[in-house]
Amino acid sequence: CPRSACPSPERYMESYQAKVDHIYVITLSSHLSGSHNSACLAKNLYCEKYGEKDIHVVDSESASGGETQMMLKLIELEEQGLPFSEIVEQIERFRSTVHTYFVLDSLEALRKNGRLSRVKALVATTLNIKPIMAGARGTIVPRGQTMGIKKALGKMADLTIQEMPDPADRRLIITHCNAPERAELVRDIVLAKISVKECIIMDTRGVSSLYASDGGVIVTI
Repeated sequence: CPRSACPSPERYMESYQAKVDHIYVITLSSHLSGSHNSACLAKNLYCEKYGEKDIHVVDSESASGGETQMMLKLIELEEQGLPFSEIVEQIERFRSTVHTYFVLDSLEALRKNGRLSRVKALVATTLNIKPIMAGARGTIVPRGQTMGIKKALGKMADLTIQEMPDPADRRLIITHCNAPERAELVRDIVLAKISVKECIIMDTRGVSSLYASDGGVIVTI
């Protein structure tokens, strides 16, 4: 089974030395990765060694496109020229409104790394049942299941439509692991029923590719 490891505090500290006024770190959900703890520890060590600096570590309570949602929102807030303290307050509030859903061909990487129970992964593999999963305050929860990938993608799209707050003001971000046609299918279903501020389709990278595995699709709103 492929494994992953979070960046060390030293790696974060190197980044904190950038000559900028404000630093933001957006990490994988703290329930799924040690990245958040590592970044927070690095902030404390940095401030002890070099003095106070405007550094804020954001627990995305998500992954992949969810982290991208945070990054794009932070850019918007910084471009408005808001004070650092207000940006921190707004990004934390925004984080609580972001929803994450995903459908994977295989749950084995998640199961073997302790993110799912053995039974759920086994049923999904042996019976071709495709679970629709979601994030719930940073943890993974089931939101339904269907027979076959196409129906699962359709059900995920329906959940996205039903639960998107203020669609005209939101971004629809779809990330996929070697599955552009699946991502486009989800996009087409969603955009046929609602209008959004922006729609972005991206390839997964790094640890998100590891867990999504070939064919995985992740939606964040």
